[in-house]
Amino acid sequence: MRILKRYNRKFSAMVALGAVFAPALGQNPIPRPQDTIGATHGQIAAVIAGIAGGGLALGIGITLAVKHEGHALTGCARSGPDGMTLTSDSDKQTYALLGEVAGIKPGERVRVSGKKGKGKTAGTREFLVEKVSKDFGACDVATH
Repeated sequence: MRILKRYNRKFSAMVALGAVFAPALGQNPIPRPQDTIGATHGQIAAVIAGIAGGGLALGIGITLAVKHEGHALTGCARSGPDGMTLTSDSDKQTYALLGEVAGIKPGERVRVSGKKGKGKTAGTREFLVEKVSKDFGACDVATH
């Protein structure tokens, strides 16, 4: 009996200690990888992809904006045997004007919008006029 009492006391003590420490046993004191603080590899990759995509969109937008510039010429319009021409103020080149030239009067300084042509007409460059942007009035006498 004595052995049985001693065994019961040890067993009872173990059950009591187990009851006291049981709530603590459910918690994991060692952090696992999913418990760490910070961004995951997938989140980091998503941020990098977003930055790269934004940079690409910005680059394309700037390229299109810069490419669209330069599609306007300002200069003195003249009428010649081959049609209407414009001598550019900026590069002093003469362009044969094609397209919407009905609103352009010879001897007027105008700004036209359109596209530079690839071909040449009678030794001058071509410019396809899409719109007369502004009429500045008569050309200076020095430009004739």
